[in-house]
Amino acid sequence: MVAGVYDIQEITPSLLNELLNELGDYNRKVAITIKNLSSPIIFEKPEVHIEYGASDFQLPSDQLSKDKGLVWGARKISGVFGGTVGVIAYHFQDRNESLVFMWSVPLNYIFYSNWWNIKVYNGHVKANRALFEKIYNDLPHKGDGKMYRGVLSTDLLFKGTMRNSGITTIVIEVQNYTTTPPVREIKRY
Repeated sequence: MVAGVYDIQEITPSLLNELLNELGDYNRKVAITIKNLSSPIIFEKPEVHIEYGASDFQLPSDQLSKDKGLVWGARKISGVFGGTVGVIAYHFQDRNESLVFMWSVPLNYIFYSNWWNIKVYNGHVKANRALFEKIYNDLPHKGDGKMYRGVLSTDLLFKGTMRNSGITTIVIEVQNYTTTPPVREIKRY
């Protein structure tokens, strides 16, 4: 079984393709990798909520310390009109914050598109339907093959990409923010 926690240098496109093959003969499936390049933040106590679809793998419970990455996947369910969508939450060790990641690979591309999102929320949040809906509606990124970058918190950045096909991969890297983030001006009316 390919799903697990790996040293980052071991996470290759061929490993993600192997995971997609292990998910079986489905036209909607996703291989997900979340890489921790930050120091000293450790991601722990992972939880997953799958809104639609299923996974053939348990979400690995291992911590993601620096230079470790999650490799995991989900797929649609046979005979069900839906793709695979869900949310993963990690708590930050020694911090009252959570890293939350959402994916959406719909069955119907007429009305929907591939989407993904990653955010840091205050508190130790639970992976559930309410969290999925919150992050799904919080300016997600298109699964269009482009690289997206952004600020997660005062000391963390992300970069990530997702392909736009029904059989897709998502690659996310979380790293330290090495300079002071810009202060956003608040407009008063």
